[in-house]
Amino acid sequence: MQKPALIGVDIGTTNIKAVAFSMDGRELGKVSTPTITHHPRPDWAHFEADEIWEAISSSLRTLCRQLPADRVPAAIAFTSMAESAFALDAEGIPVHVAIAWFDRRTAPQTAWWHEMIGPEETARITGLSIKPLFGITKLMWIRENAPDAFARTTRWLHMADYGAYRLCGVQATDYSLASRTMVFDLARKEWSQTLLDKVGISAGLFAEVIPSGIQLGTVHAAAAAETGLPIGLPVVSGGHDHVCGALALGVTDPGDAFDSMGTAESLFIATERPLLRPELTTKGAGQGLHVAPDRGYAMGGIYFSGGCIDWIRAVLLQAGDQSFEQLIAQAGRAPAGSNGLFFLPHLRMANPPIIDIRSRGAFVGLSSDTTAGHFARAVLEGVAYEYHRAYEALVDSFQLKPNRIIAGGGGTRNRLLLEIKAALLGAPIQVAAVDEATCLGAAMLAGIGAGIYRDFSDAAERVTVPLKSVMPDAALHDLYQERYREVYLHLYNILRDTNHTISDNFVG
Repeated sequence: MQKPALIGVDIGTTNIKAVAFSMDGRELGKVSTPTITHHPRPDWAHFEADEIWEAISSSLRTLCRQLPADRVPAAIAFTSMAESAFALDAEGIPVHVAIAWFDRRTAPQTAWWHEMIGPEETARITGLSIKPLFGITKLMWIRENAPDAFARTTRWLHMADYGAYRLCGVQATDYSLASRTMVFDLARKEWSQTLLDKVGISAGLFAEVIPSGIQLGTVHAAAAAETGLPIGLPVVSGGHDHVCGALALGVTDPGDAFDSMGTAESLFIATERPLLRPELTTKGAGQGLHVAPDRGYAMGGIYFSGGCIDWIRAVLLQAGDQSFEQLIAQAGRAPAGSNGLFFLPHLRMANPPIIDIRSRGAFVGLSSDTTAGHFARAVLEGVAYEYHRAYEALVDSFQLKPNRIIAGGGGTRNRLLLEIKAALLGAPIQVAAVDEATCLGAAMLAGIGAGIYRDFSDAAERVTVPLKSVMPDAALHDLYQERYREVYLHLYNILRDTNHTISDNFVG
């Protein structure tokens, strides 16, 4: 007798993953393909539609061949990075590349938004602070710099939405992805006509917004031929990757926190509903709607967290075959505090609660005694300090003392980083024993939309993810808190003007 396999596909910054799960959340097969990212000039990055679709379809073909003989695909849903999207024409053909969420080219559009709309109205409607990563600034950039492409654009589809569209032909988006455009009215759960009128862009360019876990359609014949999926397979609305990960780990009750550790890192706290008060966004925190029904979230994080660790590995170990484990071993041999070496992890931009796209990374405290191990450990400690700053800002802004913190994602394989973070926090961090929480969340939504689960509660009861606690070291807590408060919290302000001079005059 054949049993259902629920498929979740995550279109991520680093990799595109297709994973199949049983109804209780057990992994049945996984395929990971690198996400091809183009960097045509400094601070620019984009994705090509054909390359993204080829990675999706090839991953699904391989996954279907991996499934055990007694398993059959029962439903599929997509999750993805949030702010990148493809502009499509009336035939559904992409007319422009997808600008990467971390791309900085939209600084002029962001400056216009600050001046002409302002942070208070933006926050009151969208729950967001004004940043260049949000989707509307990318669409504005295309209008101003690729007018022919903009003139042919009839739809703006997020990466997850594009994947679903290629399978079933339906163009739609969910609340969690819409929340990251900076033109979505959280209270009304609809596109903000007020903001779109001010920016001069038609609401018709944006897809219908629906809840996550709703069946969009079924896999059509052409997509089945390309992916190996069966014709008629239900295709279900998914959501933002970090939010889908929170669903998978049961982070849905107000006060529950999820640390999603990947190339970027998100600190996510579930709320009963968004609190649309402008003062809450002054520290860069964002709000949105959960993929779980009748829930909101507050979110901060680090735009390049695991990415910083990958970067220092490449710099220190150089050869591509040098392992992550070797880097962590070097860091583990260095003393806590890295012999006075500090790292500011602003390799892409500053992170909340600081809003500054011109900030840059830095090592401070170098001496002739500094070793490769000190560099490696300083990067881990810098990422932990930056995370802790985001945590304190989020908790302070929303007055939300987390009931528990659950960590998930590929970054949880870095035990030393978890120990440093727990020590700084002075509280345990629960680590989920699942490698692909975002894909699992998408697969749960697929099962809900296809009727495999009765509803969200049934899915949560059936999917069980074991948790292991990383306990804080009291002595390291004191050591790290002293360095955090005496040195780290001052680094950005000390370096800000110099970094701005570098960004404005000496890059490119």
